[in-house]
Order: sequence, then structure tokens, then C-alpha cells
Amino acid sequence: MPAEPVVQSLTANVTAYLQLPGGWFLNNAGWITGPDRTLLVDTCATEARSRRLLKAAGPTGNPISAVLTHAHGDHAHGAGLVAAAGGSVMASAAAAAEITTGPHTHPGVFECSTWGDIAPPEHIDTITAPTHIDLGGPSAEILPVPTRAHTDGDLVVWLPREGILFTGDLVFADVTPLALHGSITGWLETLDWLAGFEATTLVPGHGPLDPHGRSLPAVRAYLQWLLDAVDGTDHPDFDALETRARALWSDWHEPERHAANLRVAHAETHRYPPDVAVAAQAMLQSAGGPIPLAL
Repeated sequence: MPAEPVVQSLTANVTAYLQLPGGWFLNNAGWITGPDRTLLVDTCATEARSRRLLKAAGPTGNPISAVLTHAHGDHAHGAGLVAAAGGSVMASAAAAAEITTGPHTHPGVFECSTWGDIAPPEHIDTITAPTHIDLGGPSAEILPVPTRAHTDGDLVVWLPREGILFTGDLVFADVTPLALHGSITGWLETLDWLAGFEATTLVPGHGPLDPHGRSLPAVRAYLQWLLDAVDGTDHPDFDALETRARALWSDWHEPERHAANLRVAHAETHRYPPDVAVAAQAMLQSAGGPIPLAL
């Protein structure tokens, strides 16, 4: 079973909520607390985990609103609970469109019996431009990512006074990134954009806290390697490349993702639409079958 979530105070008003080691559906979240309101950054994968997060974020009894960094279920499945408690939910337009057609649990890929109530909210406020959130003292900037990156609709939450950046899944720390639903080239451009914040602390989507963006070069090197590894041939030996990736990044969790990422990279470098189903099937073959989730 995963370890207990780590609730880590970053400042008097900012808290990170870390679900380590950060593998499948074990994402990070956090919150910013003002005198009368709390802004939650992301939720969790299951009803029980999201309720636990909301309890941790709400001891003052403040109303809680949420901003979702992207549409993947580990970050968004608790949004309905936020709305049911009277809070607003914010996401990019692309993420909102995907979330409201869910929940998406991908039963052919994952085995899980503990989802609980993860019905999406009926309404999500869409973020289409940089948005300032004033919490009565503390404040946050919700910023759309300039290009397609991890997904079609990524957001980050920036606290300039504190130097803290909630990156969502644009940053994975000690966990294999998943490039199944976005653009690897766009993701590389976005890493440059993230570096420009010069944040003192990144709260990654998965894995431990990242002081001073130390994970950015590692994620960049991996994504660039994916593109370079498949660029020179129409018919790469995906199995051999996956073996190489597992050796190069042997300390990263969820290595079966290499199989999917390489196929997405090949589609991108050779300019044809990626077949997500084929990439997911390659990942399942690498994992030895459907992936059981201990949530």
C-alpha cells in the first residue's frame, strides 16, 4: 500500500499535499489559505483520498474552491466533492470539457475497486487567460500553459511572493513522465517557460518537492531523448529502446510508461497522429497486463 500522505507547510499560508512515491494515480496537491477562503490545487483519484485531502485543507471551516491543473483523473476526480460542498471548480476549457464527460477510469488499463463517488461537477469555471485569485491577503496566479504540453489544457498556479509554483504534471520528480495525451515538443518548450519563473520551490504533479527546479533538466533530458531515439528510422526497435530507457532511468517509478512514450515520440517526429490505443497496449504489454491500483 502507498505511504500516508505527507502534509508539508511551505509557508504560513501555503501547504503541499504529497502522495509518495507518486506513481499511478498518486498525485500531489496543495492549498493556499486566506482569512476567509481556501484555494485547493488539484484533488485526488478516489472519493476516500479526496475526502481526506479536503479534511486536511479545511480545518478552519473556510469555503474551499479548487483549480485543476489538468483533466487526468488522479488530479480531477475529487472535483465533484468540492462542488457538492459549495465550492467553485476552475480548469482550462479543454480540461473542463474532458472532465465533465467523465469520470474516466480506463478499466481496460487499470484494475481498481475503490474509486467511490468520483462523479464530475455539473459546472466548471473555465480559465482562458492569466487569472489573479485574491484570498484576502495571500493570492495566487492561475496561468494557462502557452502551448500544448502534458495535455491539451494544462494550468500552473504561481505564488510570486512566496516563489512557489504548482506545476501539475508538467514536472515529474523521480517518476517516469507520461506523454500519452499531449505534445513532447510543446512540453519541452514549456519546461523553458517554467524555468523562467525562477521558483524557489516546485510542487510537482508526482514525486517529492523540487527545490529550485532541480527536476527540470532531468525531465528535459528524458523528453529530448525520446524524440532523438526514434527520429532516424521509420521502424524503430521499440523493445530495445525501452530496455535502454529502463537502464538510463532505472531509479524512476512506472517504467512501463517508456513503451507508450516512445510510440508517441515516433508519431510526433514522423508527423502522423499518435494511436493512443496502440501506445497504451504497448504499455500494458510492458507491465505484464492491466495495472492494479492500490488506492
